Amino acid sequence: MRMKCNEMVDTIGFTIICTGKMLIKNINSAFATLNLEITFEQMGVLYFLSKNEGKEMIQQDIANLLNKTKSAALRTINILEEKKYLKRTSSNEDLRKNIIQLTQEGRHVITKMHKKFLELDLDLNENITKDESDMCKTALLKIQSNCN
Repeated sequence: MRMKCNEMVDTIGFTIICTGKMLIKNINSAFATLNLEITFEQMGVLYFLSKNEGKEMIQQDIANLLNKTKSAALRTINILEEKKYLKRTSSNEDLRKNIIQLTQEGRHVITKMHKKFLELDLDLNENITKDESDMCKTALLKIQSNCN
């Protein structure tokens, strides 16, 4: 029998974790409708690369973004490269470093996924006032700061 979030301990930390898991499940389900077989985490990598085009992004940058080890980031990079959404090229300055770049297909996919993500975000904000949304974001940013 699965427990629901509201049946567990009433702490802000637990509520955030539970809500985050539910949110990622909803996001991944929404992405599945695009038939791209890509996860929220993978979308994050593509989005990060799209916002940093023109800069040399390396595996460590992806690891930092995901808050994971370089080897865990490498698994995500390998999956996205296999799908032809990104490519690796050697750095001119340091041949040991691989520059991670979006491919044209990666740009196309991130555009579709970002649009879907924004649609889902609108649905999530239904019945929430602007003030409530702003207060929530402010509180979450303070909690993030306290986590550092």
